[in-house]
Amino acid sequence: MAIIFLNGCTSAGKTSIARALQAALPRPFLRLGIDNAFAMLPPSRHNHPDGFFFDTDERGEIRLNHGAFGLATLKVHAWAAAAFAKAGLDLILDEVVLDATLRAEWRAAHGSLDVFRVGVRYALPELERRERQRGDRLIGLTRGQVDLVHVGMHYDVDIDTTATPPAESAAAIAAAWQAHADRAAASDAN
Repeated sequence: MAIIFLNGCTSAGKTSIARALQAALPRPFLRLGIDNAFAMLPPSRHNHPDGFFFDTDERGEIRLNHGAFGLATLKVHAWAAAAFAKAGLDLILDEVVLDATLRAEWRAAHGSLDVFRVGVRYALPELERRERQRGDRLIGLTRGQVDLVHVGMHYDVDIDTTATPPAESAAAIAAAWQAHADRAAASDAN
């Protein structure tokens, strides 16, 4: 069982990298991410104070916020990912972890697992260009996330996807993960 945890703000290319990783890795990995957590909610809890909604934070930046039901969903999402791994399935997680509560939940859920963490970074001007180009994102969301998504996170490798295509980023992550897996196997053998 292996977990490759991609964390970065919206429009940074995590999903494209995750798909490229699935093609590049020597064995099958499932892809699971925050979009799966959003999709689980009934439509009545989108743009709802008990589910997920957009507002502005203390900096005046746009953020995706959550009420009690949304937070419970995100917490269960972390534990569900751990259950997949504990069942022996390899995972690529495509996440946007923005606050201390959820960082702590991910750590608690995955505490006994070997998680290879990847910081997916992207220059803000290019993020904003991609956000506008995509047409399916609230404009300003990347600006609200870029200063928060990596706070308190510790990574095995950082990838700057500003000028690096997804396949190239995936190849670099796959090589770093393989070196990590080889070191862990050698350690276990001793």
